[in-house]
Order: sequence, then C-alpha cells, then structure tokens
Amino acid sequence: MSYYHVTSTDSSVANFAQSGAKLKAISRGVKECEKTIKKCPPKPVSAGQTEAPGVVVIAGDISPIDVITHFPILCEEHGVPYVFVKSRAELGMAACTKRATSVVMLKTECKKLASDNKTDKKPEEDAEDLKATQAEYLDGLKELVKIAQKEWEVQVQPWVKGIHPLQIEEKQKQSGMS
Repeated sequence: MSYYHVTSTDSSVANFAQSGAKLKAISRGVKECEKTIKKCPPKPVSAGQTEAPGVVVIAGDISPIDVITHFPILCEEHGVPYVFVKSRAELGMAACTKRATSVVMLKTECKKLASDNKTDKKPEEDAEDLKATQAEYLDGLKELVKIAQKEWEVQVQPWVKGIHPLQIEEKQKQSGMS
C-alpha cells in the first residue's frame, strides 16, 4: 500500500525541516528534490510498505502550479511519502534558506559530521550531542511518515477505491438520470 496525504500540521513539519536543515539531511528546491527522488528505486504499489527514504514537503501556494504538479506522481512511483503545507515562505524559513522554497525533501541520511560543529565543547561531547539530535530527528521523521500513512488512508484511499461519499452520490445521480 502507498501512503501520501495533505496535512494541516504545518508547525510540526516546519520543526522537522529546521532540524533536518541543521543536520544537513535536506534537499531544497524543485531540481534538487527531483534528483533525490529519482535516485530512489521505483516501488510499485503491490510491493507493500517499506522503509521510506524520506518525506517530501510541498508548498501549496505555488504559482504557476505546473512547477510542482509532477511531484505527487513522482513520489508515488518511488514510494516516497509527501505532505503539503500552506506557505512556501514559511517552508523556506523552516528549511533555513533566505528565499521561499516550493519543495523540500527531509531525508533519513544525515551528512553532518561532528567536525562541522564549531563550539567550545570537547569533540566527544559534540559527537554525543549530534547522535542524540540525529536520533530525535529520525524518530520525528518516522512519526511524520506514520501520520502520512494515516492521512492517506482517510483522505486518498476512498477516492482510489471509489467509495468516497461524493463518488457514490455522483454514481447515484447518473443512474437516476438514465
């Protein structure tokens, strides 16, 4: 089963994007995210649930919309969950960029090394703090994937199966007119 959704939990997504940016576990922008998603092997729906390589966050206020319309399909083909947020400006701020961002991918692999931290702490303390931060980020990312699965089952799956109340109502209208 695939899992994807539209969410209203913008603040939690923004928190994960900020921590992902600090850990350098993030891809920003259309080109970079598209390249990262295409590196994931395609997964058919029949393959079942597997470990997600990350979560794609798409801003909902993009103009022209053609810039991002291919992302949900691309994500579904590669088994990558995705969520929508309201504002590209807020997504850009959460991703620690100076400009608004239309798409961000929160990846499960972190590139930040202990040597990247420039603090007065000892290297051993930095490594421990980094491991704790990475563990918290990955736990939060797993929770976000679970939320995506749940919302997909509630919002998208009825449309796919043809059992959404609006679809049933439309079928009844069509059969009543015939």
